Amino acid sequence: MLEIYLFVNPLGEHCLEAEHSVLKIAEENQAAVHYQFLPLVNLHTVEDVMRRNNYSLHDLTTRNKIFKTIYAASLDYKAALFQGKRRGQEFLMALQTALNFHHERYTDQLIARLVQDSGLDAEMFNEDRRSKLTSESFEADQRVACEMQIQKHPSAVIYNYADPKQDYGILVEDCHSYEVLKQVCQGHYDAALAAQNSTNHHKQTIHIL
Repeated sequence: MLEIYLFVNPLGEHCLEAEHSVLKIAEENQAAVHYQFLPLVNLHTVEDVMRRNNYSLHDLTTRNKIFKTIYAASLDYKAALFQGKRRGQEFLMALQTALNFHHERYTDQLIARLVQDSGLDAEMFNEDRRSKLTSESFEADQRVACEMQIQKHPSAVIYNYADPKQDYGILVEDCHSYEVLKQVCQGHYDAALAAQNSTNHHKQTIHIL
């Protein structure tokens, strides 16, 4: 059995690519893959958004605004997850699509539409997105990220319980490539490194935890 923890920015375009890759791997392996998408909010997350949008890293007003938006979007995703993993992930991916490909702004109006499109109960969602339980669930995800030494997004930690010799996790940072993730999941680390070198995403790195 494979277990995959994917740490994502709920606003991120490349995180959406990584989510599609994990879902494809899960579909190919059917019931043999357990996976989670966990929101990640830290200094690197905020600065990455600023760099991608050509904002000055010294602009504290913009930095604080981006942090608040990522944090709010993370709570929205966690609130959606309370209504089921599939619906929560559909909501997350619809949000990322709206922001990155349709160039919409993060607003309450956008969230309300995505809630409806994802089949979520709007009243329950609005209660949960501001609840203490949602905040605590988000904080628990940040503790997991800290324990797994996650700094960047998207990053995946993969455990292969089918191999009794592998009692460790494999961390793939900036994991945009489906091919790299697939080879790591199959335990083909040389092939993963070869795939990593052939991709255009040169920042990808692979570590043993």
